[in-house]
Amino acid sequence: MKVAIIGRPNVGKSTLFNRLVGSRIAIVGDLPGITRDRKIYDAELCGIEFSLIDTPGVDPFSDNSLAISMNDQSLAAIKESDVVFFIIDAVEGVTNYDKEISSWLRSSFKSVGNRMVVLVRNKCEGKTSADISETLGFGESVSISAEHNLGMDDLFMRLQSFEGGNTAATKDVEESERLKVAIVGRPNVGKSTLINAIIGDNRLLTGEQAGITRDSIMLDYRFKNRPITLIDTAGQRKKSKVIEKIETVSVQDAWRYIRQANVVVVVMDIQSPLEKQDLSIASKAFDEGKIVIFALNKSDTVEKPAEVVESIKKRAQKEFAQLPGVACLLVSAKEKKGLARIFNVAFELYDDWCKRITTGALNKWFHGAVTKNPPPLVNGMPIKLKYISQTNSKPPTFVIFANRAEHLPVSYERYLINNLRNSFGLDGIPLRLFVRQRENPHQST
Repeated sequence: MKVAIIGRPNVGKSTLFNRLVGSRIAIVGDLPGITRDRKIYDAELCGIEFSLIDTPGVDPFSDNSLAISMNDQSLAAIKESDVVFFIIDAVEGVTNYDKEISSWLRSSFKSVGNRMVVLVRNKCEGKTSADISETLGFGESVSISAEHNLGMDDLFMRLQSFEGGNTAATKDVEESERLKVAIVGRPNVGKSTLINAIIGDNRLLTGEQAGITRDSIMLDYRFKNRPITLIDTAGQRKKSKVIEKIETVSVQDAWRYIRQANVVVVVMDIQSPLEKQDLSIASKAFDEGKIVIFALNKSDTVEKPAEVVESIKKRAQKEFAQLPGVACLLVSAKEKKGLARIFNVAFELYDDWCKRITTGALNKWFHGAVTKNPPPLVNGMPIKLKYISQTNSKPPTFVIFANRAEHLPVSYERYLINNLRNSFGLDGIPLRLFVRQRENPHQST
């Protein structure tokens, strides 16, 4: 069952959404119009499980292009839902906006069976206006306070009465195989446009204006019958340029989702690639142990794009030296070119990211690398590297045991990492290497 939350701006739709999904997924605040895209999450109310859709505020009187696009997002949510929670502000009472939205809802639900609108008066924790909500034509309303968790039992009773309601959860048996891909980058480089091109639908708001995306949005997708979650994120500027509180929260929200991802696709404008902020985003993702891919968007705007990308690859090796072999891919969201390449490379790198090397093969390589280039002497004394073990994957993580481990130079650790990467075909994969002191069993305690 799908339930959409609809209403004009600033009536508490995202607050109710967060209440029902049990987490602060949606960004909320006092300003109207914070939510701009629709997002879908699993929700639960007193044992009833369903998919819940948060939507932008509906402004039926605006001819602004952004408002029209946001209205389209809400309309799409209505069309795919079984139940609509139509939210009004109990303090302000019924407004002309609410009346127009009610007409809009009736028109959208006309001639469609087995669907229901639940009129919800939110912000009922204090003094409210006279209840004339029945004039909107959806029968008796449900009074709640999403912020204070009041009236949820009445909302449950209304939802339970819907014929499509059930308490059986549908679990995704493929969840362990699902690849999570975060699309990140500076504002206005085409992240949302790229996702729309990938899924073949104008699912996300786009436009010339920078900073349209605020909430991070997760979308299910399949590539060659393999399950993927695409994560659209807000554009990220330098901290010194971030002034508005909403933008600060959006960037924090984006990184919360990026940490859930396996692959981070850093989208850049091919006309201005590898700017300082691009490298900052990539470095932070690398430090989190994520697979990093550079997607050079708007490749349709340059002549000889293949030559341009080779030049960018050489720059990337110098300016993002901590990850040799980072993938640099040509894409055009506008012309829908290079999209499949993103996922072919992502799955190939993901397999390497999950790789475990046998202990025998690993130590054979290790002794060869150390013999070929022994660690330097420290105060005339050798550092003895005993053996290596892989302790984890996602990303591949290794521990070397040695005497005098604290004296091993960082440059030598870097030599081992690069040699390991080259020997086992781990280009483009973040590796973690730790050196641990090997206890002397003959040392008295």
